[in-house]
Amino acid sequence: MVEYVDPRTHDFLELRSNGLVNMHTGSLVAPVVDGIPRFVDPADNYAESFGYQWKKWHSIRSDVRNQGYNLQSVILERTHFSEFKLEGKTLLECGMGGGDDTEVLLRLPFYEVHSFDLSTAVERAAQYLKDPRLHISQASIYDIPYPDRSFDVVYCHRVLQHTPDPALALRNICAKVKPGGLLFAHSYKRSRRYMSEWRYKYRWLTKRLPWRAIVLYLDIAGPFLHRLNRFMYRHRLTRSIAYKFIPFYYLSRHAEGGMTAETSVLELEKQITFDALTPWHDHPMRPDEFRSIIESEGFEILYMTEHPISPMYCTAIRRDRSA
Repeated sequence: MVEYVDPRTHDFLELRSNGLVNMHTGSLVAPVVDGIPRFVDPADNYAESFGYQWKKWHSIRSDVRNQGYNLQSVILERTHFSEFKLEGKTLLECGMGGGDDTEVLLRLPFYEVHSFDLSTAVERAAQYLKDPRLHISQASIYDIPYPDRSFDVVYCHRVLQHTPDPALALRNICAKVKPGGLLFAHSYKRSRRYMSEWRYKYRWLTKRLPWRAIVLYLDIAGPFLHRLNRFMYRHRLTRSIAYKFIPFYYLSRHAEGGMTAETSVLELEKQITFDALTPWHDHPMRPDEFRSIIESEGFEILYMTEHPISPMYCTAIRRDRSA
């Protein structure tokens, strides 16, 4: 098993009655609360809107609890994991949220899956995911509690843009991949078209509002905006107006989750809108920066997808063999 370390000193930890302690200093590094090691100081948790979000919409993105969502197809198409031998491999998931991707990853033949998130959404994940291969912790992507170069596969999906410094976060996850190991990384793409979306006009205000106020807005206005978007997105001119100004996500039938029941589509649109309006950080990366960081960390990019608007993602292999 890949063991936890003190993210600041890199000393190994041992479990005692009060939590995980540094084996050399004896100091408490991570109390264990409800069976989950907590490496995060609540004062440093800039992502707690996700904790609220994934507990409220606890099943909307789950393949198991929302039949027809088909997240597994999305993940396998993006990662190309089906092309690699995964038996006996260890995986680190950086930013698990409420565990929907984790649920899919556990269907693959990994030997161990280690998943962490900054938010308390890890509690929802622990509630639904019962697999002896899974190890959950609450931790920061800037202080990952594992040794460098210790995982066969590192996976980071829909996370980087929600960190204060996506470039540094990307370098941090690269550091955890073994020589010869795989990296899957994803980010929103900073493009002129994407940055014209409605979210970037309203986030300066909405991220400062109480989350319950945003939920109230979604519950009251959501059904009407859902119908309005259905009409507006039929024509090119009105589609552009809706994309730029209507503060509610439009989910086409061809998009991820678009083939679920109509009631599920509406709830999914609410969840995605909440996800767009409430996080404190939303920093899409430039494609050249994304690629340059990965390659400078010793990786060869095997697959790179750059959608015209957003997002972008890649699967890469670590080629450098230095210790």
